[in-house]
Amino acid sequence: MKNNQNLLIALATFKNSAREISELWHKTDAATDSNLCDDYPFPNDFDEVVYKIEDWVFTQQKLLK
Repeated sequence: MKNNQNLLIALATFKNSAREISELWHKTDAATDSNLCDDYPFPNDFDEVVYKIEDWVFTQQKLLK
């Protein structure tokens, strides 16, 4: 059970970090935005990735409790 709790904490941290990155990315200048797009590893816009992360973490929180 302790492992599940640690996993839930890590997942919540991951979700919160993804949201923070998205918010900070929107505040960057054009040069930084362009640099962040270099070698972008996801097939979707980062905001879409964040929404999917949030949904996935929410599902895992329900399943692991």
